[in-house]
Amino acid sequence: MALRPYRELPTAGRPIVNASFAVNYAIGGLQPAGYHAGNIAIHVLCALALFGIIRRTLDLRGIPASLQRRSLDVALAAALIWVVHPLNSEAVDYLTQRTESLMGLFFLLTLYCAIRRAEALRHTDSVSAPKAFWWSAAAIGCCALGMASKEPMVTAPVVVALYDRVFFFDSIAQAFRQRWRLYLGLASTWIVLGAMVASGPRMHSAGFSAGVTAWTYLLNQTVMIPRYLRLAIWPRSLVLAYGPPQPLSIGDVLPQALLVVALVMSAGLLLFLRPRIGFLAAAFFILLAPSSSIVPVATEVGAERRMYLPLAALVVLVVVAAAAKLRPRLAMSLLAVATAMLTLQTALRAREYSSSLRMAETVLERWPNGFAHGLVGVELSIAGRRDEALAHLRESARTYSRAHYHLGGELFTAGQIDEALPELQQFVREQPLLLEAVRARTMMGRIFVTERKYAEAIEQFRMVQSMTPPGNEAHVMAIGFLADAFFGQERFPEAVDQYRAFLAVRPNDAGGWMNYAIALASTGHAEEATRAFRRTVALNPADMNARRNLASHLFNLGEMDAAASEAIGILKMRPDNAAAHDLLGRVRGSEGRLAEARAEFERALQIDPHDAQAREDLALLLRSLGARRD
Repeated sequence: MALRPYRELPTAGRPIVNASFAVNYAIGGLQPAGYHAGNIAIHVLCALALFGIIRRTLDLRGIPASLQRRSLDVALAAALIWVVHPLNSEAVDYLTQRTESLMGLFFLLTLYCAIRRAEALRHTDSVSAPKAFWWSAAAIGCCALGMASKEPMVTAPVVVALYDRVFFFDSIAQAFRQRWRLYLGLASTWIVLGAMVASGPRMHSAGFSAGVTAWTYLLNQTVMIPRYLRLAIWPRSLVLAYGPPQPLSIGDVLPQALLVVALVMSAGLLLFLRPRIGFLAAAFFILLAPSSSIVPVATEVGAERRMYLPLAALVVLVVVAAAAKLRPRLAMSLLAVATAMLTLQTALRAREYSSSLRMAETVLERWPNGFAHGLVGVELSIAGRRDEALAHLRESARTYSRAHYHLGGELFTAGQIDEALPELQQFVREQPLLLEAVRARTMMGRIFVTERKYAEAIEQFRMVQSMTPPGNEAHVMAIGFLADAFFGQERFPEAVDQYRAFLAVRPNDAGGWMNYAIALASTGHAEEATRAFRRTVALNPADMNARRNLASHLFNLGEMDAAASEAIGILKMRPDNAAAHDLLGRVRGSEGRLAEARAEFERALQIDPHDAQAREDLALLLRSLGARRD
């Protein structure tokens, strides 16, 4: 089965996010400033949508009069705290996590439009009915756009229905009787999500086929959810990457599991006894469920960006509770202090994003494990601190299987192929379906070629071809390396076929043309070989080896004038080229110009006394001259 690298990208199966990045690229290319501005703009729009939802909710009947009078203040306070909260920094500062914020924007707009539709239906005048229709259409449209942005949008129709039940209707049955068309329209957007998921995005890193069981992932989430809650209250020691799920048993996480179960049950009880408060508690768990329940994400046990929307529910809950219990002046004072502290912490967190090495070091400091050592090792390698990088990568490889790939790659780059090979082999045994397995097998094949283990090399390059689609960079390179392996085995007909396919895609690869020419010559395709040798020289005129090979080929074909011309051309550029003197001597000898031939052979040996070919040619010439004298 071919691996599709683009399917593992954060934007795979998320066309709306891709489109937003395309707009950024069209405006400013790859300059980061434009992408950061886009992320900030989306985040601010989310805050405005959240403000609108809170404001209109607090104006509904059944809301305490004290909150209704202060609906503007409460909505502004909640939106402000949420927008500056450090827990949201990953969704804003980490460019590709626009997936979370853009999905969040469409989620909030879906709920806002659904609320506006309900408000329009309160009135029976001729103007309100068309408004209700358009608000309903807008809600469905936003929901579809959200489904095409990120998978957690799947909960939007559920949250809208729950909101209606809590704030507009006495029962869920009544809500469905009156708003079934809207619910049907929202639910139909699941088809959009289904189409996106059917394309197989991140199939090797997320989902039930990603290599992590649902039970293991669920146990890991009992650790992550309490951490998310703590960070929502006290957002210090934020972590960019928590690494893959760990093999846990129920005994390992029993206290955390009991806490999570108690919180879920409390949310359900609140939803029954005090529905308006319970809605916020239930919304927190509903919004978090797609990424923090039983659907495994094999590469990330947790991610703080997953709290982007759930955090909004918690913030609103706290702000509403504070507004209901505290005097306005005290509440405003607390708001100012909280906003200032959160803003400062967010600014400090943003500074950590300025260096990828510093960010990796914060992960190791705050969530130490093999994965974190691997992050630091990779960044140290990029920074050129090789010895430190190797130390971290070796530590990482003790518990984190992907570290074998990074360690093997670092050793391969350093030329320590004997140490690199077992690391790469262990990696592909443990993680045969990861994208990195393609590059690991490519490196293994190149090591086998270096060791002249051509059969093993061919096996690896064949595997790379089977794992990658035609036209993919790795696939194309595998064709070239496979050709080299056949060439090394002197299986020239097969080498010719592979080089021909490789050079059709990479027509300017001089090394490929060189070997292709030699393989053609070895299989009797003289004219094609000549063209290939000339193409090699044209691509790299300063390559004396290419020129010498062309001259030798012409000599072997008996084209003496052309061979002599090439040899003389080499000597004009490099008078001390012993091989060119020897070749010119052989041409002169074949022409019967023996004195000139002898002079060329002797000149070759003066330049390089160890040139065996020139010594042999001179000896042959001298024997020929001796025989003539006799």
